[in-house]
Amino acid sequence: METIVNYDVNKIKNELKTLAEEQRFYKRQRKSDKTIFKERVITPKEAQWKHQANRQKLRLMYAAYGLMRGKPFSVTENKYSEEEHPLNKFKPQISDVLTIYMIAETVEK
Repeated sequence: METIVNYDVNKIKNELKTLAEEQRFYKRQRKSDKTIFKERVITPKEAQWKHQANRQKLRLMYAAYGLMRGKPFSVTENKYSEEEHPLNKFKPQISDVLTIYMIAETVEK
């Protein structure tokens, strides 16, 4: 028996879409002009905090999604070279995200 590790790519894609929608919502809620919104759901201060936390989570999830597809960090965020990429500091958090979406399958040979 052999264990094959796969990732649930569809699940992470759906969660990335959901978080991206939330990100747009928080960005609109950060605006302080009352004429833009008839009803404010959350305060601009809370929207700013949630936007920043969501941004960091999205960055880690996009990096994990790239690794699932076999892409290095320099392809996911192509502003930096692979050796000095800032995502190298976040490898433990990215591996935690990868373990969330990991599917282990046992195959008999």
